[in-house]
Amino acid sequence: MIINISKFSLLLLSCSLLVAQTNYEPVSSSVYTFLERMSGKGLIQLNEEIKPFSRQYLARRIQNLELKIQNEKEANIKISKIEHEELEFYIREFAAELKKLEFDLLEYESHHKLIDLGYDNLGFDKFNRFRLYSYESDQFGIFADPILSYEYHSVEEGNWWSYSNGIKLHGYLGNNVGFDLQFYDNHPRGDGIDFDRIFTPETGYEFDVVKGDGLDYDRLNANLNFSWEFITLSLSKDFNYYGSGEDGKLILSDKAPSFPSLKIEVYPTDWLKFSYIHGSLHSQVLDSSTFRFSPHRNHISTVEKYFVSHMLSITPYTFLNFSFGESVIYSDKFEPIYLIPIAFFRFADHYLTDPDENAGNAQLFGSFWYKNYWLKTKFYGSIFIDELTTYEEDYPEAVGYNIGLKSIDPLIPESELVVEYTRINPFVYFHADSAQTYWNYGYEMGHWIGSNADEIFVSFRKRILRGLNLDFWYRYIRKGSEEDFEEPRYQSTQNFLWGDKTYYKFYGIKAAYEITHGFFATLLYENANIQSDHNSSSKNSNFTFTLKYGI
Repeated sequence: MIINISKFSLLLLSCSLLVAQTNYEPVSSSVYTFLERMSGKGLIQLNEEIKPFSRQYLARRIQNLELKIQNEKEANIKISKIEHEELEFYIREFAAELKKLEFDLLEYESHHKLIDLGYDNLGFDKFNRFRLYSYESDQFGIFADPILSYEYHSVEEGNWWSYSNGIKLHGYLGNNVGFDLQFYDNHPRGDGIDFDRIFTPETGYEFDVVKGDGLDYDRLNANLNFSWEFITLSLSKDFNYYGSGEDGKLILSDKAPSFPSLKIEVYPTDWLKFSYIHGSLHSQVLDSSTFRFSPHRNHISTVEKYFVSHMLSITPYTFLNFSFGESVIYSDKFEPIYLIPIAFFRFADHYLTDPDENAGNAQLFGSFWYKNYWLKTKFYGSIFIDELTTYEEDYPEAVGYNIGLKSIDPLIPESELVVEYTRINPFVYFHADSAQTYWNYGYEMGHWIGSNADEIFVSFRKRILRGLNLDFWYRYIRKGSEEDFEEPRYQSTQNFLWGDKTYYKFYGIKAAYEITHGFFATLLYENANIQSDHNSSSKNSNFTFTLKYGI
């Protein structure tokens, strides 16, 4: 027994000495697109069903890709000139993480900085990657970048512009603690600003103040991560993504603002990953019991609202993945039973239904992908079950699904083609109790088109240079009537696309160039043709020019 305890203690000690700190990389980073392309060609294994990835995970995939390419003659691996340049670009970006993996970085070091400010921790590092500030040692590291952006929009209603400023940083303490932070203010001004962001892929507002001819709003995402060999525990306010989809995630997306949460990720092997999230949402439902009168200021709180979910992702073969999960939206008070990550939440919901028959709003979901490496094509799909019924009446069930394909280099080299269909039945994301909808701050946490709608999405990307892409896309959306809390659900007439229908046709083109790490210049044109059942129609166009760094 003493020997066994000693061995166990040594095992724990060795685990604590592993380089395991975690820093999450925003999904907006272009490295995701590059590695997904490499995965689609069969050069690395990548599971895209649960995001974001840590910088350490991304660095390991970059290392695996580089090692495979070094054996190019034996493995008969061929990647293009642009892909070679991109690989070098991301090696410089993830140099700090690669160094901990004992990756040979000697050939990527520069003998002099592009701009030497006279301080080793300011400006360009020895890999010519610009940082506002960087410092690293065995036990502490911090890497900071500014966030700056300017946007100009020309729309039917007039012209408007926006500027943003903030900071983005990540770092580590010792071998097991990592942190990352991103916050910035946004200041749109002018005519034609979208003040609600309801029917758009853009993330909704969580805090905004109208200012004259515009508004001010801010963004905050942060993670404090405690990691061991294959487990990460995070205190987080960040976006999480579940499931497949190129024009929107059906299960969990960034349409709604990010929310604070406790997150656990377990990844004991390359073929298994488990994710658990317990978060606090903003219900936007006033709780009259909290009203307090004051001669100078009254107070009233919103009803407490919580989100809990878990997802198990299994990759039995490098070309095949299945993922399953469930979630519950519950309100009014915190329930400890949902702190058990491996519990079946639907049964936990049943445990709480006495005497409250509407204790929570439960969902089931799943997704899959299959990668055909010969065709260089990924086939994928997701399903989201908000409510299934066993009654005989003929009314719709609250189920949504999407299915699509993403093909690499179809006919034209350096290109990508996406074809995707999404259908979301009435009352998906909705609930009779307004405090238990699948919403945060009034926005769906799943696909941005919302319920009672479907979409055909087609996009084509042509890669011109390293970091320079041309994107073309087309969307056709049918949208029925919205749900109403005042009306009963599941009436015989409330089938798919019930009520007044609106038809949307969007097409656009975008040229985006990542000039250097995190610095983008973008030109975008989009045209929208909107028509309703009442023969009313409108046409809108939007021209956008953007310069941004760090977002």
